[in-house]
Amino acid sequence: MSKRILHIDMDAFFASVESARDPSLRGKPLIVGGNLDDLRSVVSSASYEARRYGVRSAMPIAQAKRLCPHGVFMRCSRGVYGEASRRIQEILETATPHIQMASIDEANLDITGSIHLFGDEEKLARHIKNAILEQERITCTIGVASNKMVAKVAANECKPDGFLSIAPGAERDFLAPLSVGKLPGVGPHAKEALENMGVMTIGRLATVPEPTLKRMFGEQGAASLLRAACGMGSDEITPQDQPKSISRETTFPEDLSDWRVIEPVVFRLAEHCAYALRSEGLEAKRVTLKTRYADFQTKSFAKTLSDPTALDVDIMAALRELFPKAQARRARVRLVGVHLSALSWNQHQMRLFNREKMEKWERVSQTVDTVRGKLGFDAVHVGRVLPDSKHAPKDK
Repeated sequence: MSKRILHIDMDAFFASVESARDPSLRGKPLIVGGNLDDLRSVVSSASYEARRYGVRSAMPIAQAKRLCPHGVFMRCSRGVYGEASRRIQEILETATPHIQMASIDEANLDITGSIHLFGDEEKLARHIKNAILEQERITCTIGVASNKMVAKVAANECKPDGFLSIAPGAERDFLAPLSVGKLPGVGPHAKEALENMGVMTIGRLATVPEPTLKRMFGEQGAASLLRAACGMGSDEITPQDQPKSISRETTFPEDLSDWRVIEPVVFRLAEHCAYALRSEGLEAKRVTLKTRYADFQTKSFAKTLSDPTALDVDIMAALRELFPKAQARRARVRLVGVHLSALSWNQHQMRLFNREKMEKWERVSQTVDTVRGKLGFDAVHVGRVLPDSKHAPKDK
């Protein structure tokens, strides 16, 4: 029996999450990534209403403004999308334990052994879609096939809020009439090169002699293109291992020199990192402050802790020691970031000294995390780190 791989892709994820949080945004051309005056920002997500005007992810905000001047522009809500993604992953786990997250808004699932529990593939997919819609009030698109590549293409073909299953053995026929640019990994340059050869469809690509493709894409590239064109791909689902690091960074709307403004933003990033650590059941032993100056020179300043931690107070204390090093180069600052590494699983071992104080901070963190889990990350702030709205960090 061939494997059955389900690919799920959240529809206009960031924009959909924002519309769920504020229903007045529904039906409007919503562009998430930056305000109208954020000239350095790019589009992170655009609602389907905005896409009708040609707005796309990774497009400069200035270009999106020209294409859709009446659009609703807003900055990313830090932490909100990651929390929604984790909740969605919990829903996916009700269908199968075999999950591989491809990004914050995409995942591949091996549903081979779970289909019989729901009756058929469509009922399984409907279970997932209904649960996400009921809990998060957003839609998703699902494709099912014998491998990850074809399942992803199937999902792309039925967006938004669709479902498409490709039967085993029908992969090549499904792909054949599609534009060659719809193959994952075929970017604009490769698409143009193939079309210049007269290769417009995936079906035509499957008939091109391999030596011809080798001259253009090399041996490995040619082999990969031909395999994909024939509907062949990996069906291995590899769950994520423990991350090697956790980091957050933000670019300021304008270069800053006042560290009284910069420091609270860094602390806010540290809060996000610490929350992510605890959510994953991890601790960090190394804290790094990243600083990019106005001349684009980037410096990193690190401190190794005596004990691993997942507490905001410990991470912020390390950052306070690093601030003078970053300030020594008396230059305006364009970007700051916090990077936690040397990660290990949290063993909840209290230190010999200051045990009572650490227990207090553990209790505080647990309470804060509980509130954030119910109301969102921004429901609770550590008093010292409240940034003013103008310089509040954006997702990066």
